[in-house]
Amino acid sequence: MSLRLRVLTAIAAVLLIGAAAGVMFALWDVRHTLREELAAAMLGGRQTVASAFEDLPRSDHANRDLRQLIDTFDGNRHVCATLITPQGAQIASVPYRSDTQPPGWFTAILEPHLAGVLIPAPVAPRGTISIALSPLAGDDIADAWRLSVHAGLVLLAACAFGMALVYATIGRALRPLGALVAALAQVGAGDYGARVAIRGPKELARLSQSFNKMAEELSAMRRRTRLLEEQMLTLQDEERAELARDLHDEIGPHLFAANIDAAMLGQAIGAGRRDEALSHVRSIQAAVARMQRQVRDLLTRLRPTRLTELGFCAAIEDLVEFWRARSGDVTFGVSLAVDEAALSETLQEVAYRVVQEGLSNAVRHGRPSRIDVALGIEGERLRIEVADDGAGREPADGRPRFGLVGMRERIEAAGGDLTIDRGALRGWTVTAWAPLQGGAT
Repeated sequence: MSLRLRVLTAIAAVLLIGAAAGVMFALWDVRHTLREELAAAMLGGRQTVASAFEDLPRSDHANRDLRQLIDTFDGNRHVCATLITPQGAQIASVPYRSDTQPPGWFTAILEPHLAGVLIPAPVAPRGTISIALSPLAGDDIADAWRLSVHAGLVLLAACAFGMALVYATIGRALRPLGALVAALAQVGAGDYGARVAIRGPKELARLSQSFNKMAEELSAMRRRTRLLEEQMLTLQDEERAELARDLHDEIGPHLFAANIDAAMLGQAIGAGRRDEALSHVRSIQAAVARMQRQVRDLLTRLRPTRLTELGFCAAIEDLVEFWRARSGDVTFGVSLAVDEAALSETLQEVAYRVVQEGLSNAVRHGRPSRIDVALGIEGERLRIEVADDGAGREPADGRPRFGLVGMRERIEAAGGDLTIDRGALRGWTVTAWAPLQGGAT
């Protein structure tokens, strides 16, 4: 059932209950009023008969006066008078008769059930004479039925008009929901450019405004995702080229030298030159040790195994030492005012990656003379700062580097935020804040 029909059904139920309660109260009130009117009419009839009976003993024509008394009740709406003669004959008045005939059930509900009275005459020309007074409720019940029918028709017309008005009003008020449903279907299909007009009641207007904001954020997120995908592909190519270069420049020569030493070792052994063979063995060992260090450095760049091997603070210092060994003209400053026990493994991983990327960007793009790394706990948050005094500049295409975007994504995923500020004179400062507990998942 639609929302419009549900509202109409609820309104109709309320109207029916209210109408039923109103009808019951009205019928009770009409029955009570009718009973009081009939009682008053009967009292008036008795007084009329009593007054006539006071003059009856002095009358020369008692029968005529009694008939005239009965005639005075002709056309009465509430009382019927009947003259009962000694022979049992009855002469009744002619009451007022309404043309409207109410149904039997309606009459049964309103019938007051008042008893009639029998008043004996003070004289009896030829036996006992009496007058019976009977209450008449039929005409009043007919009037009540007629008014009820008219009131019911008016109420029915008013309810029909009201329901039609409510139906139209609800339809107009909920019309923006149709556009909102269509727009949601577009978003569900991947079209984040869907927008809805802000109109209708203030609640629906706020809902439309929130939807437009959500669609804008989804569209921006989609653009950023595409940008990240493009930059990830570029970075993968750069990383592959860099790894290939390192393998070629660092490990390749040592492999070549070890191969030559192995060949010379075989010749020396074959010729019995023991000292020369030992010299070649030591050369091979040195080359292998150097290659092991190079492989370990490459693995450290790919995955921070130092975190589990050395601990968080030692891993940060080892990371700084890695770049210090490769940047002899750069001075490094390290301040680690943190308690490792207060940092979760996830937060340690995030902080390590931020420092790693910050150092890499500073060394590769900034050409600095000094780089400072500072970590500290302030309140319930971890503060990470990597500052340099280099002359780094924005990318030529104006788009953020993937590394910086990756740092921001990591911090935001941990429930924190990241800022990148240009120094007053030169250099850049990367500052990240992350909560010690909680955060996004």
